Amino acid sequence: MDQERIKRLRRAMRAAKLDALVLRLPENLVMAFGVWPLNGFTHGLFTAADGPVLLIAPSCENEEMGGAWARATEWFMWPRLGMGDPRAAIHQALSKAARNGRLTRGRIGYEGSFEAVAPAHNAGEVLVPCEGSIAWLKSIVPSARWIDATDLIHAQRALKTEGEIERLRLAHRVADLGLKRFHQVVQPGASEADVAGAVYTECLARGTRLKSVRHVNVFPQVSSGPNAHRAWRPIVSTGKRRLRDGEMALLELAVCVDGFWADVTRVRVAGRPSTIQEAAFHAVVAAQKAAIDCMKAGVRASWPHEAATDVLRQAGFGEDVVHLTGHGIGFRYHEPEPFLMPGNAQRLKAGHVCSVEPGLYNRAWGGIRIEDNVVVRREGVEVLTHAPKRLT
Repeated sequence: MDQERIKRLRRAMRAAKLDALVLRLPENLVMAFGVWPLNGFTHGLFTAADGPVLLIAPSCENEEMGGAWARATEWFMWPRLGMGDPRAAIHQALSKAARNGRLTRGRIGYEGSFEAVAPAHNAGEVLVPCEGSIAWLKSIVPSARWIDATDLIHAQRALKTEGEIERLRLAHRVADLGLKRFHQVVQPGASEADVAGAVYTECLARGTRLKSVRHVNVFPQVSSGPNAHRAWRPIVSTGKRRLRDGEMALLELAVCVDGFWADVTRVRVAGRPSTIQEAAFHAVVAAQKAAIDCMKAGVRASWPHEAATDVLRQAGFGEDVVHLTGHGIGFRYHEPEPFLMPGNAQRLKAGHVCSVEPGLYNRAWGGIRIEDNVVVRREGVEVLTHAPKRLT
């Protein structure tokens, strides 16, 4: 059990005068209960008095729920012949726990305003609480006062504990496997899908062999040639286009290991790079170093972006800078704190985890981005990514 996380969350709940939290989103169950659900149908009751009290989970996930921090787990049958109504089972378990915990007149927080969510292990069909399910949840304890605790949850997630950082190190070990494989398979004639498939297989096959890894999800996106100049978008379409000699390949790679995320990027030229590609690559590497070098607790979140952009402008690439330099990461692919972007006066804090990803995008020669993830410390940062940066 991550005792530091439990203490922080209970302390924040007491400050907000919340008696309990009812959580269902997998990313929040990872933080508060230490488990990453397979389907996203699990509910958890966390109280300010006792911490993670109860998990209510489908019986088909009984093996995966081993190691959960909850004092008790209630199982409901799903999805098998002869099962009853799962919602009735959840209703009964939560209602009983609320009575036993004297929460019937309490203040209970819930996930009311999450618009972007991380998937459970079943990433192909994300179960998201909607207006109807929230109304149903409130009906379980109608005499309680239900409070939207989204802001409190986000604030807690923004600063990672040392235990959570250790899990992020593991996720980045898996991501490093994919980055190294990317450099091996980029060559003239390879398709974007070929490259993405090799990266996916490497992360899944070798990543699951690592000690302490249970489940891995992999999301590789590959842009090549003229497609790479649009790789600044939050999602690109990996297709059948084949690399030609001298063309750029850009890999955007997200890896989730037991609910903890890495978001990293590398580039490589198939064959020989052009002079402009080499110059742009070295400028981006230098820009990332400048951003990382200025980061530590207390620094404005805008400064790393300004440092990186200054390097790129001085190298003659100011017109090719189109996006911010970083975002939060950890319990989700993209988290809202901290954003490394112009005008952000927020101060970086020890425990922030974020990407540092300066990039250049030009229709004539493609796109270049180098992305690593870092932990902000009191003096400097810890870089979680260790795969090399090279163009050829």
